[in-house]
Amino acid sequence: MSTETDLDQEAAQLRAKLVQTLVDVGDLTDPAWRDAFEKVPRHKCAPYFYDHTGRKIAGDDPETREQWLTAVHGNRPLVTHRTDGSATSSSSQPSIMATMLEALRVADGMRVLEVGAGTGYNAALLAHRLGDDNVVTIDVSPDITGPARERLAATGHHPLVVTGDGAFGWPDKAPYDRILVTCQLSTVPPALVRQLAEGGFILAPLGNALARIRRTGERTAEGAFLPGGAFFMPLRRGAGDGQPTRRPALPEAVGRPTHVPAAAVANNDYRFLLSIAVPGLTWQYDLDDERKPTGARVWAPDGSIADLKADGTVTEAGPRNLWSCLEAEYDTFLGAGEPGPERYGVAINEDAQRVWLDTPDGQGWNLTP
Repeated sequence: MSTETDLDQEAAQLRAKLVQTLVDVGDLTDPAWRDAFEKVPRHKCAPYFYDHTGRKIAGDDPETREQWLTAVHGNRPLVTHRTDGSATSSSSQPSIMATMLEALRVADGMRVLEVGAGTGYNAALLAHRLGDDNVVTIDVSPDITGPARERLAATGHHPLVVTGDGAFGWPDKAPYDRILVTCQLSTVPPALVRQLAEGGFILAPLGNALARIRRTGERTAEGAFLPGGAFFMPLRRGAGDGQPTRRPALPEAVGRPTHVPAAAVANNDYRFLLSIAVPGLTWQYDLDDERKPTGARVWAPDGSIADLKADGTVTEAGPRNLWSCLEAEYDTFLGAGEPGPERYGVAINEDAQRVWLDTPDGQGWNLTP
């Protein structure tokens, strides 16, 4: 029978392998953050998770212990909280965590607010790097913050864990040199901009990519997007919020041809544009043996839905022709030379938030909550 000491030793060995993987692929380059990933035990922050069927995979269950231990030390996200059957919190993929933490560009003594406490693992990494007193983490539900606080303590860290609406930040400890948002935003909450210290910035998934946003005035900010994708659960602001929209009934109309190929729905650069221009979409895919899309269903919160079939035809239903919107943005995407997120920026003022392409006065899209 294995003991807690045996588990910690086994976890340390697996953790070292994970860290080496992150180093080898270039996601972990800063020695200080490497030390944090090597020292902070992820398994103490994720004692269980849920697989794609909703089954609980736990370290204290002999039937799932090995699966749990392997998954916790793999480079994969873990669904760790479910509400009414839907995933509402997770432990992010370690590679994206490393990318975000390095993109924070922290220095000793900096104060950081994390929006989205999750399991507490990210806050533990921050606390290891900056000290408990310099880290605040917030989440909307006591069902998340209570366990996160306990799990942080199990790692030996005690940053401030608060329950509240992350969109309002935590003014009691402001200003912050950095604000790290670990959930997807549709717009940047003004309160977070106001809680930045001079010279500080917000790092947040805005749409499907990371944006680094600097305060330029009391109610103004501007930023640029980083290369690559960043797929997170939406910011939750209350009970039931942030859950996926249920799929409407499939269209029954006769299909029509479309010039948007199935491969496009797996193109992260195109999908980023859609996340800004046609936000709130939920996707399902049909995949071939090489896990490449051959068809897809996509729907929006207003009940609009489109069904792309393997024969290259599409059907639509609901209050708007959703696939037609996607076709228009595909034309924009091709016409602009298939831009990645790094060619976009964001401008924020009291009246509007706007994502622009290439230049602040170039083509743009207004963000809506």
